Amino acid sequence: MADNDDDKRERILKTAVKLFGSEGYYGTRMAEVARQSRVSPKTLYKYFSGKTELFIASRDAAMDRLIREILAPVQQGLTGESSFTVIKEILKSYSDFIRRNRGLARILAEAVAIVDEVIKTDEIQTFTNGAAAIAWLIDTDVREGRLKLVADADKTSWLFLSLAALLTYSVLLDLDRKSVAGFDPNFALDVFFDVMQQA
Repeated sequence: MADNDDDKRERILKTAVKLFGSEGYYGTRMAEVARQSRVSPKTLYKYFSGKTELFIASRDAAMDRLIREILAPVQQGLTGESSFTVIKEILKSYSDFIRRNRGLARILAEAVAIVDEVIKTDEIQTFTNGAAAIAWLIDTDVREGRLKLVADADKTSWLFLSLAALLTYSVLLDLDRKSVAGFDPNFALDVFFDVMQQA
């Protein structure tokens, strides 16, 4: 039985996520993606015009999985909590996710670091949208008197996203596994949240 178009595209994407996660953007070759996907290079390029488009699709797949997994526990038990509590739990879930899924963490980190203009522009938009959503949550609590910050909501939201990026890079450097470094992502999050809000 022949694969339909959706099956082929999904198989190519799963293979690309695996390869980008293990070999990185620059180490992944389109020919290898085609070979491991069991499709011809011509078929690969039918679905993805090039490496940049395939990487963005892989990054989007990694991000979709990340969002599903980190928001599920938060949505179940934090109704009525302050924005800081919700964001802290999301970042802890994020930290756990990237430690369990190091290949996906590599894709997310490389999306920020790659010099390709298309990827960079797409990533800036993703970060800008994320910062706006976080700032809105925080600003709501500030306006309603539930939260006092040491910085404004916009700056705080960008700090949260920066911390998430640092957590990703610390995992990629295996700092969470090296007892010499003593890096504990959850402890870092607790300290960060204590510092960012006024008593």
